[in-house]
Amino acid sequence: MPDNNNKNSKINNENTEAINLAMSIIRIHDSLKLISSKLELHRANPKFKNCSIELFELQNLLRQTLQQDKEREIFQVIVKEKSQLFYTKLSKLYPNLTANEIRLSSLIRLNLSSKEIASILNISLKSVEMNRYRLRKKLKISSKQSLSEFIRNI
Repeated sequence: MPDNNNKNSKINNENTEAINLAMSIIRIHDSLKLISSKLELHRANPKFKNCSIELFELQNLLRQTLQQDKEREIFQVIVKEKSQLFYTKLSKLYPNLTANEIRLSSLIRLNLSSKEIASILNISLKSVEMNRYRLRKKLKISSKQSLSEFIRNI
């Protein structure tokens, strides 16, 4: 059993930079969503009718920012670099996994929650849960076994 603990500890240490960047992305994403929802409330308020166009433009700018976030791209590059050995092993063991399933596996390996993964990938929580379910089926993992633990032990 200590062997697995050492392996998990090594994985966690190697990915600290990626995890910190992921948390930064999540905080920025959550802040931008909050700003967007507040803009939506102000647009609906008759007192702000005169600046409705400006509020709409700001909201669109926020939506674009949420979709084109550079930090997400940097994060994905870092994760890919740090997880190259993992990607190779996973691809050898499960050659029919898609690029998205491999990316999801690497995020799960970082011990990120589904909510955090949804924020990083800019998809809904429901989509992440469905993708996790499909990944579990492809990896032939029983419902009693932890997907995260299984992936960390690859």
